[in-house]
Amino acid sequence: AVQNICTHTHTYKAAQRAGRAGRMSSGYCFRLYPEYAFETLEKTTMPEILRVNLAHVVLQLKGMGIHDPRTFDFLTVPNTQSLLKAFELLYALGAVDSTMNLTIYGKKMAKLPLDPIFSHLLLQSPKYECTAEMLTAVAMLSAENIFYRPGGGGGGSGAMEEEVGVASSMSKASAAHRRFASHEGDLPTLLAVYQAWRKEAVYIPSSMGGMKAQKRQIRDNKGSKGMGKLPHGEWCTRNFISGRALVRAHDVRNQLSEICSRTEEKNGLGMDVFASCGAEMESFFKCVCAGLFLQVASRMQSIVEIKKGGSRNLAANNLRGRYKTKIGGEEVSIHPASAMFGRNPAPKCVVYTELLVTKKTYIRGVTQVREEWLTDIAPQFFKREATS
Repeated sequence: AVQNICTHTHTYKAAQRAGRAGRMSSGYCFRLYPEYAFETLEKTTMPEILRVNLAHVVLQLKGMGIHDPRTFDFLTVPNTQSLLKAFELLYALGAVDSTMNLTIYGKKMAKLPLDPIFSHLLLQSPKYECTAEMLTAVAMLSAENIFYRPGGGGGGSGAMEEEVGVASSMSKASAAHRRFASHEGDLPTLLAVYQAWRKEAVYIPSSMGGMKAQKRQIRDNKGSKGMGKLPHGEWCTRNFISGRALVRAHDVRNQLSEICSRTEEKNGLGMDVFASCGAEMESFFKCVCAGLFLQVASRMQSIVEIKKGGSRNLAANNLRGRYKTKIGGEEVSIHPASAMFGRNPAPKCVVYTELLVTKKTYIRGVTQVREEWLTDIAPQFFKREATS
């Protein structure tokens, strides 16, 4: 099947694409939009600082000693409203106080090269004794498209055979991914992928020998605990996992682990990176709830009128897969790529890592949590709702 992917462009980029059509020889560039639409495009791309959440930028500037980021000499001056929203987020996370000064907790967050939400998520892990698992989860979130799903299509001779082959591959990929899927959501699913990879595969970077070194290690370990392991590439192919994304997650985890394990005297965080909750996953889910409490949504219900014997009764009917965010009250749906998509019964309360806006508003990185945990974790936000 052909997938249509729409991206924003501007006249400079469109002209650049046209130039590439004639790079080797004369050619044509077809634009799939009318000329009047081309004339309404922006001349250049809007600078990234005007499009993204500025919480991380503000946190880094505060960590550098700049008290008021509005006075910083930006190449492109960001919107004042965006800066205020960034401060609101940092204040809610405890990174800045009421006078907008960086707190001790905020200084710890500034040491991590992560979005403040993920920094907060990781820094909550010592309290719940699941630092090892949270390092993995945060690293896996930084690597996009972990799961590989075959696709494609085309015409011409053999097109039907190709479609049958693609359908068969997609079925195999779904079966392979099913072994990792967690009933509780996406974060434990990503955790299961990484743990299975470390247990079942051998990975040695190319700088240290690559594939040859992997095969040599497997051969040398025959008859020991390493028996039955596969080279990194073969394991990823069998399980339809992106090897490149998995290696990136592994590298990010090593980097975060090094920062977290360093002592505070060496500009680290002094955390025990080996602290693990083991099979006690409730601690992990409580940590996820504590880290993502600003991104929580509850299942929506609709009131349906039921007529019985001439009388009218109102009954609550669950809108399967439809949620409303606790903060902001926005209606959202679970993304089709999520492990939680289509779950029956749908979980009552979830947290998410990403909000994706297309024709509908989707949530990704979805994990089930208990609603009653929120009052203990952030009573200043959720106490009123819990007692009403």
